[in-house]
Amino acid sequence: MISSRSMVWVLPMAFLITFPLWRIPLTAFLSPRGGYDSSFTNREDNQQTFNMEGIKVTQSQNGKTTIEVSAAQAYTGDNPDELQMKEVDAVIIDEDGEQTFVTARKGTFDKKNNILTLINEVVIVKPEDRFELYTELLIYNDETNMAHSPGKTQILGEKVEIRGRNLFYNTQTQAYDLDGKVRCKLTNFK
Repeated sequence: MISSRSMVWVLPMAFLITFPLWRIPLTAFLSPRGGYDSSFTNREDNQQTFNMEGIKVTQSQNGKTTIEVSAAQAYTGDNPDELQMKEVDAVIIDEDGEQTFVTARKGTFDKKNNILTLINEVVIVKPEDRFELYTELLIYNDETNMAHSPGKTQILGEKVEIRGRNLFYNTQTQAYDLDGKVRCKLTNFK
């Protein structure tokens, strides 16, 4: 009969003697599956992307709001610093607090360079100056306070209608530069 003290050395001896029998299945079970792929160490970090509906972006400088952009849909594209938007409504506020309202079908906001690009059916309304601007492409640089429209542009005022191409507008000095085939129609001019 085997006593409990004898069991202490009999069990390890049994494992040692039977090792050739269970070694092969055990090493097959514990061996890693698949090979090592060195491309895992060279992977780039995944960029964060998103797709949101009903967004509002507000930009401030020196404690004052300079741009408020609302869109029906916003998402990231290939560049992580750019915000793509659909059905854009923007309010640009100058240093005096005067608001300019802007709408467009599509837009891109470059967060890194503070550039708002509006595309398709762009409409700008300045209520205090009583004028409206219509174009298909408008690029607004908030750092330089310059708006640029490289295509056909129509400006409607209280008693004036101006059509041309390649508009440059400085929002600080309110200076316009419109070239191409410029047509100006004045009504009730006295």
